[in-house]
Amino acid sequence: MPEATMDQRHAARVPCDLRVLVMVHPAIFGPGVLLNVSSSGALLQTPLNLIPATQIELEVEGPGVSRFCILASITRRELNQYGVAFRRTDHPAIAGIVRRAASDESHSPDTPRLS
Repeated sequence: MPEATMDQRHAARVPCDLRVLVMVHPAIFGPGVLLNVSSSGALLQTPLNLIPATQIELEVEGPGVSRFCILASITRRELNQYGVAFRRTDHPAIAGIVRRAASDESHSPDTPRLS
């Protein structure tokens, strides 16, 4: 049963397809995909079973992106998709991800999603 939807992002959401490593400390790791991003959060798709309020770390690395980590928390859950709130919205890398997604460099409708 899906959790209650409580998405409070006020910034514009930009579609993307950015691969990430999802980490829940101390030792849970798994793949993920950011499906859309804004300056305050993202929609994350991952096969991991996460619950709202879980603190996570997203490791991002890809073409044109240096490796960096974003601290975040799960705000909502629907099947294998999760609302994520960034804990530090002034991180320069977040602005870079949003710009990159807006320029459509990371969005490809033919790219398969995680199942």
